[in-house]
Amino acid sequence: MKWIVMLLVFVGGIYYLVNGQKAEVRQQEMLSQAKKVTAKAVEEQPLPQKPETTYTIKFSLSTLKTLRNLTQDPNEKVRFAAVELLWQLQDEQIPRVIRMMFDQETEPAVKKSIIDMLAKDKSRLSLGLISGAIKDYDKETRLKAVEAIGTFSNKEAILALTPAMEDYDDAIRLKALEAVKRIRQDIQANKEQKMRELEMKPIFRVE
Repeated sequence: MKWIVMLLVFVGGIYYLVNGQKAEVRQQEMLSQAKKVTAKAVEEQPLPQKPETTYTIKFSLSTLKTLRNLTQDPNEKVRFAAVELLWQLQDEQIPRVIRMMFDQETEPAVKKSIIDMLAKDKSRLSLGLISGAIKDYDKETRLKAVEAIGTFSNKEAILALTPAMEDYDDAIRLKALEAVKRIRQDIQANKEQKMRELEMKPIFRVE
């Protein structure tokens, strides 16, 4: 009787081990199949025909007209914000708009803000536009224009300051002379820097 019980226990253990191994094999097969299905789905997923591109915003003609009209808004902050945006957008009519604002703007603070905006862009256009403010009726605006032109390190800036050196106001003439002196010093410093760079470069190179 004792041997029969031990035999049954032994047979049951073997049965349990065999079934456990079969279950583990089935589980591994299912896992492997699932991986194959997932990999196939990834392979079959279509790629985008072309990479995503960043589109620049282009303003319509009606929007540009609205911005131009806002340069005449009753609120001075709105007027400056509109002209600043038009300048950033490089609107083809921005030179005319700025000249008109220098002629018609009643708030000196707005004109001085425009001069600061223009002075950041050291171009012939910005220099020409600032030059138009040198003859402004407001003394503070003229001083601001002279000061801004003094940051342009070129001969054209000296020519632009000529009307300011002939101004009826002593403070404007003095400011213009100081600006010319600063420009002259900057031009000379740039010239000397270029000469030093040329001297440092070898005339002949030995290979």
